[in-house]
Amino acid sequence: MRKFLLFGSFALIALTLPTLCAFSQQPEKKPLPETASARLAKAKNVMVARERGSDIPYDTIKTTLDGWGRFTLVDSPEKADLVVTVATIGGDSSVRVATSSGPSPLTGRPEQSSNSSKDFSNAEITMTVYDAKSKRVLWAATETAKSALKQTTRENNLVEAAERLTTKFHDRLEPPPTKDKD
Repeated sequence: MRKFLLFGSFALIALTLPTLCAFSQQPEKKPLPETASARLAKAKNVMVARERGSDIPYDTIKTTLDGWGRFTLVDSPEKADLVVTVATIGGDSSVRVATSSGPSPLTGRPEQSSNSSKDFSNAEITMTVYDAKSKRVLWAATETAKSALKQTTRENNLVEAAERLTTKFHDRLEPPPTKDKD
């Protein structure tokens, strides 16, 4: 009987030992996903792409990022850490012409008439920064360029709005020093 109890104890230990070992092991910790700030801070290579609209904000943002010296501009998303897209909507000062034909109310003869209008809406520029590998949006902002009648003034307003966007992005990565109050 004693041999039976001794054998039963060993059997019980043998059956419960793997279960106890499994509970005593630490669960495998998965690395936490990298924050947007950390990903932006580590990035070295950037590709700038024009999504739609005017070339002026695209050229301004690309030139400003290149002049910053923090990033190396690359020409493909495979080589990039970040992809910056630039999109412009509106503000193109397009001319719309509408033509209609029908009888003249005075003479009754067929007559063709046309009218034209010019759109002076404000342009909105959107700059979006994506992680090149995961396609996750890390930063985005929109600026509105003032409307203007003259072409050169419109273009200057687009440049100023694009510069404001790159300044916001710059300040996100390298916040300006705070002034101490005396």
